[in-house]
Amino acid sequence: VGGDYYDFFPQKDKESIYVVVGDATGHGMIAGMMVSITKAGLYGIPSIPPNKIAARLNTVIKSIDLGLNRMAINVARFWEDHVELTSAAMPPVYHYHESSKKVDEILIEGLPLGSIKNETFSLRKFSFVKGDSLVFISDGLPEATNASGEMLGYEAVFECIKENGNSSAKQQKKALLQLGESWLSGLQNQDDITVVVVKKL
Repeated sequence: VGGDYYDFFPQKDKESIYVVVGDATGHGMIAGMMVSITKAGLYGIPSIPPNKIAARLNTVIKSIDLGLNRMAINVARFWEDHVELTSAAMPPVYHYHESSKKVDEILIEGLPLGSIKNETFSLRKFSFVKGDSLVFISDGLPEATNASGEMLGYEAVFECIKENGNSSAKQQKKALLQLGESWLSGLQNQDDITVVVVKKL
């Protein structure tokens, strides 16, 4: 039973698609329940900005009350040439720019879902053009700890994204997972590792 979650919600008008990546606090059955509640809460939502979706989910999760358990989440809505993004206590999202070969680290501050009733969430909008990639991760990758007790770290993740940004989404994901596997060197990671890459073709 895992606490990480990702999903895709194409809209009926075919003009946009939501991408959701989340991480429930804790482990085991309670974390799995939180993921199930989040997944159920996302189905049937109207076509609204991602920060409004986060606010609705927050109300649902807060009303169910799973004690101190919370849900960190990124919700992005992809349009033809831009992205709308909100975040609730998730690691940065990485935007690789094909034109400049540079990477923007997008970190939106906020509390995880279920923390405070009537919480509001910030919304970021930015362009997303041909060749660009947007990379979502859970904290399991940068916080992967090797046999010496050292964490992989966000800088290594950033450099891997920069080096592989011009590759396909599948190849970028593979490079990041191989980075984690190499760092762990056969050790079983203590947390789930989730990587979602969206590339504009």
